[in-house]
Amino acid sequence: MPMVPSSLFANVLTRAWMVGLLCFSTKAICLAQVLLPKDSSLSRTATIPTTVGPRNPFRPTLRQLAVPALLLGVATLGTEGVDALETDEAIQASVKRHFPRFETSLDDQLRHMPAVATLGLSLAGVKGVHSTVNQGVIFFLAYTINNTLTSNLKNLAHVERPYGNQDYSSFPSQHTSAAFAAATFLHREYGGRSIWYSVGGYSVATATATIRVLGNKHWLSDVLAGAGVGILSTELAYWAYPLVHRVLLRGLQDRAMVVPLYNNGALGAAVCLTLR
Repeated sequence: MPMVPSSLFANVLTRAWMVGLLCFSTKAICLAQVLLPKDSSLSRTATIPTTVGPRNPFRPTLRQLAVPALLLGVATLGTEGVDALETDEAIQASVKRHFPRFETSLDDQLRHMPAVATLGLSLAGVKGVHSTVNQGVIFFLAYTINNTLTSNLKNLAHVERPYGNQDYSSFPSQHTSAAFAAATFLHREYGGRSIWYSVGGYSVATATATIRVLGNKHWLSDVLAGAGVGILSTELAYWAYPLVHRVLLRGLQDRAMVVPLYNNGALGAAVCLTLR
């Protein structure tokens, strides 16, 4: 393989890692108060004055939607149809020139790792925000929403992949959207326990996106949009979860157990229910 100039990494890898940094840095602000010890003197003195007027109930939702909205906006500007940023073709030309034989299937496994880690931690007794059963429900909702959004956007956008071959399913990246949905799932459940859970999850998701670009499977705009869709899917799942919990899960927590499954590249979950 030829020597890779530093300019290529500045143009490709650094831009890809900025996706994960953007997602993580915004969410890390929300973790600061959670990670502050209750008995800290700072927690007693740094009191925020009460704002006059009613509290905006939509503020948390808008904050959570800011990152996916920004990613989707930038991705749309970079697509072939809009081409306002003119980055897709330039980056892909460098990739094909310096990585002509890059090929790996590691991204097929990486995209699921944060979700497997989340359910695995819960089954191992590491307490998250929700119980294992409820995590399984949220996981199912997130991946259902993600697959629905990604598939429909692919059909609507009809963008050809970098390698051509009449394959018009490039935008957005399914692998990237699944990876960032899983990373957000890990962040929401365990980011409050340690910031490194969030760092690890979004690093794996960003690595997945990088591999998709280096393998000439996707444009940069595809993985940016995939990251936005993935984060949005999990946030919507957490928004819908209370309703699903009230309607479907009353009395099931003591009688059900969720076990993650991985078979032939497909990630799923099995529910074991004790009948009374």
